[in-house]
Amino acid sequence: LNNMYSDTFLDMNLYDVTQVDIQTEVNRYASNHSAKSVRNFSGLISAVLGTYRPNMVIRTTLPQKVVNEAKIPTHDDVIKVIQALEGTEYHIAVQLACLGLRRSEIVALDISDLDGNILTIDKAKVLDKDNCIVEKTTKTTSSTRKIYVPDTLAEEIRKTGYIYRGYPNSILRALNRAQDRLGVPRCKLHELR
Repeated sequence: LNNMYSDTFLDMNLYDVTQVDIQTEVNRYASNHSAKSVRNFSGLISAVLGTYRPNMVIRTTLPQKVVNEAKIPTHDDVIKVIQALEGTEYHIAVQLACLGLRRSEIVALDISDLDGNILTIDKAKVLDKDNCIVEKTTKTTSSTRKIYVPDTLAEEIRKTGYIYRGYPNSILRALNRAQDRLGVPRCKLHELR
């Protein structure tokens, strides 16, 4: 712990520590650590002071979490990627992502879920606490739905005889490899929705 805290802070008498001292130490630590690490760092200080100085009120301002904005691909980039994946086991999956399906829904689909051009989405495959893939109902009741699939995609599904049989994470890896080869900005599968 000694390398986490400044010598000045460590040399202070516990009963002399003020709110300003705590904020100064948190700000120092925040200058080269992630927001999560700073929260944990501040929490440890609060826990120690809460034990030995229970009447002290601590109001530390923590850095805000940085939320990465979604990278929405252009229409042309999406078309390029779909064309690049043609003939691979990921072609159908990426097209379904463009139609609004989540990865967990895509990997749970079966050929029997396609009736003509109507695809029924009523289940999802997710990892459980033991990292095993399990099938569940969709995320919310409104997620259970029927969607229209274009003729070309419906025909490709029927011709292939299945929708997707691989490991869920492989879809994103294939998408990113295609994006890299084409020189288009990477996006997540979810952002194709």
